[in-house]
Amino acid sequence: TRPHLFDNLVVRNLDTGEIIPHLATSWKIVDDTTWEFKLRDDVVFHNGEKFTAQTVKFNYDRILNPDNNLPQRGNHKEIKSVEVIDDTTVRFTTHRPYPIMLERMQNFQMIPEGYFKEKGKAHIAENPVGTGPYKFVHWIRGRELLFERNDNYWGAKPALKYAKIRIIPDTSTQIAELLSGGIDIVRALPPDQIEVVNASGVARHMISPILRTGFLQLDSVGRSGKHPVQNVKVRQAINHAVNIDGYIKYILNGNADRVATVINPKAFGYDSTIAPYEYDPDKARALLKEAGFPDGFELRFRTGLTTVEPGLEQTVQAMAADLEKVGIKVKIDQINEVGPYVTQVKEGKAGPLFVWSWGYYSVFDADGILYDLFHCGGLDENGQPKDTSWAYYCDEEMDKWIEAARGTIDNEERQKLYSQIQKKLHEDAAHVFKWGFHGIWGVSKRLTWKAPIDEIDRMFLAAPAQ
Repeated sequence: TRPHLFDNLVVRNLDTGEIIPHLATSWKIVDDTTWEFKLRDDVVFHNGEKFTAQTVKFNYDRILNPDNNLPQRGNHKEIKSVEVIDDTTVRFTTHRPYPIMLERMQNFQMIPEGYFKEKGKAHIAENPVGTGPYKFVHWIRGRELLFERNDNYWGAKPALKYAKIRIIPDTSTQIAELLSGGIDIVRALPPDQIEVVNASGVARHMISPILRTGFLQLDSVGRSGKHPVQNVKVRQAINHAVNIDGYIKYILNGNADRVATVINPKAFGYDSTIAPYEYDPDKARALLKEAGFPDGFELRFRTGLTTVEPGLEQTVQAMAADLEKVGIKVKIDQINEVGPYVTQVKEGKAGPLFVWSWGYYSVFDADGILYDLFHCGGLDENGQPKDTSWAYYCDEEMDKWIEAARGTIDNEERQKLYSQIQKKLHEDAAHVFKWGFHGIWGVSKRLTWKAPIDEIDRMFLAAPAQ
């Protein structure tokens, strides 16, 4: 929803992948730790407030203030200060050279200072105001979001007056709605439904490799209590027990890229030389025996909505069957609401084994997952990661490698560090490594639209078919 309502200083060109100006008209690197941005002077928020350099300073100061405890702070904490030079010029000073400054900036949205100070955080969360191509109309929890075109938008105005996002958990209902004209775009279309959609005459499918990696989180630090998954041999056994290549071939119809790591193949830093775990049930059984579980054990396997990951339901069932073949009996626990599922993950209650994936917030750099998901800062007295609520794996030496990679502009050195990190994660079997996603959409023929490279569905680029 964010790019419909809000704008960033910079955005990504979806054809070239290059980062280009947006609310900023240009930028220059003054020195290793200083960036200066020139801003548009014709931008107003949906409530009439003008966008200026002070707006930029307010938004960054707010997220950088540790007292606000905002989840995105870690993504921007390399910024030391933000200085207003004049209404259309703002200067950023970083603590050290920061190679992914623009990557992180293209996912940072602007909100109006006056509106926020008047209404407060809780109000603006349910009544958002931005500078984007659409304006917020209403949000019916669990049902839909409705946006109306911003006719005062400074950029190219959307062709469609309204954009509605409907929440439909059931996949068959989504497809029925698409084919009956109730909706125009379905995301995470199951691969076995592609032919159904294409044969309908009213819709077609689109596929695009996207910046999301899928894996099973393994609770190696015991956030969800003491359990066998804390043993590295058990984690390695689980990786050998599941037939990832088979799932890609027979469930996803080849629509995924096998990985041996959590880094997406489209992101800088990906190491293609690391070999995936082989499907080897006998080796899995041997590892379980070495770990002290010759007769296996029982495990909770938590999963969520299918609207992010194509083929998720079938994949989970296949994984459960494969795990049972080596003696690991799993109880599948499905949570059908995104909010409660994410809350359980952040609170450390989702383990010991659960479905997860990461979309990088459109950051085409390994830092987009490594810092967010693995930079743990050590564990506190309760066994919880100090730096992120997402981590279920913690290694303080690896934290140093992640920090080093985001503090040098030498890309060769950064690649070496990222490779080192991926080898460590692989050896420790931090997760069950699955695949880089191919996004699959079902799209009505009454609409022209382009599948994104980063999975962010930009409805403001859709138009009626000619």
